[in-house]
Amino acid sequence: MDTAKIAILLSFLVLVSFTYIFADQPIQVDLNSAINLAIAHNETYQIAIKEVEKADGQVMEAISGALPQLTGGFTYLRNWEIPVGVFQMDDEIVTFKFGSEHSYSANLTLTQPIYSGGKTFVAWRLAKMYKKLTKEMLRKSTQDLIVEVYNGFYGARLAIEVLRVNEEARQLADENLDVVSKLYAQGMVAEFDFLRAKVEVANLQPEVIKARSNATVAMNSLKNLLGISQETLIELNLEYDSTAFIIPPIDPVVGESEVLANRSEILMSQYEVNMRKQAISLEKAGYRPSLYFTTSLQYQTQFNQGNPFDRSWDRSISSMILLDVPIFDSWKTPSRVKQAKLEWKQSELKSDAIRKGMVLAYQQSYGNYLESRNRLSAQGDAVALAKRGLDIAKVRYESGVGTQLELSDARLALSRAEINKAVAFHDLAVSYAAMIRALGRDFYIAKE
Repeated sequence: MDTAKIAILLSFLVLVSFTYIFADQPIQVDLNSAINLAIAHNETYQIAIKEVEKADGQVMEAISGALPQLTGGFTYLRNWEIPVGVFQMDDEIVTFKFGSEHSYSANLTLTQPIYSGGKTFVAWRLAKMYKKLTKEMLRKSTQDLIVEVYNGFYGARLAIEVLRVNEEARQLADENLDVVSKLYAQGMVAEFDFLRAKVEVANLQPEVIKARSNATVAMNSLKNLLGISQETLIELNLEYDSTAFIIPPIDPVVGESEVLANRSEILMSQYEVNMRKQAISLEKAGYRPSLYFTTSLQYQTQFNQGNPFDRSWDRSISSMILLDVPIFDSWKTPSRVKQAKLEWKQSELKSDAIRKGMVLAYQQSYGNYLESRNRLSAQGDAVALAKRGLDIAKVRYESGVGTQLELSDARLALSRAEINKAVAFHDLAVSYAAMIRALGRDFYIAKE
């Protein structure tokens, strides 16, 4: 084997080795990268993007109603029996055949709308409004998706933290059981303490199983939200820094004004009201006449035998102005105008309800945010104090001064403190995202 082949083989083996080594390495994901993944791969968000692109097509479709239309056609007619004409000349009935067995015609027609009752202009305005509406829908989808990522990311991280706390609690219980077992064998503790230590280990096992299941479900839900496969291994990078979720104090009046000015749902409802109002004008166009200009170029030939291209084709050019005046449509237009007006009124009522609902959602979100921030602040050094208390309880028990109950209570207090801290941080992050969303502010999206 020559040197080149050996080099290729070694390169292939190295590549396979690296692939094998790093195939199971988890992908590091922090909050910003999770947001970017969701925006790039989430199916619901991609649908919202396509809706904006669809609106561009609708604008062009509305404009096309005022532009000239050019159509072409080709017709072949085969007379199996040539039509017969009959007329009377004095007392004599005269019959004659008109037409040919074969008839070909080709035409090119240009149609230019001159006036269509204002429909084209109103349709164009409606399409422009709809485009603005879809852009606001995309903005809303972006904000909603980021809030979902916050919930999914910190929810998964909380589930993992609860699993860690329960596994550590079980490990501490196992270590305690070893100590109690040795002391019990030496006759230094009562059988009650030994049995209590064994029961505590047994009771913690279901909690670990449940926490592991919850962590798996939370991680799979996050992967689905980010648009990545369930087989992909990911590791969440998270720093417990509450300063990242600080919102300066907000004056209630200023906050409500910000909600009314920025909230996507409110802006979308206003666009809908305006569109419903324009729809009334669109329906009223049914009362107005329409005027069109059309011109047509036509070539035709007729024959009984032979080839259509063996003979000359006759050419004709014609133009026409068509005026279409509605006189009576069985009350169709008045009914449609009435429906459009009612839909406009309904959209106004719906818009008012949305405005009130968004203000209420902001007030609730602000209250939840302040509550979670104060709860995390109150948590303080509870974890450090609980660890110190557990160390003291261990020393007291091993010295024969403390009791098994004190030790169990200290371990329980530590688990509660750690879980409470994790829950408080999760609630702060989630309520922060909900607060930004309630104000209608745009999130900062970091690019990879």
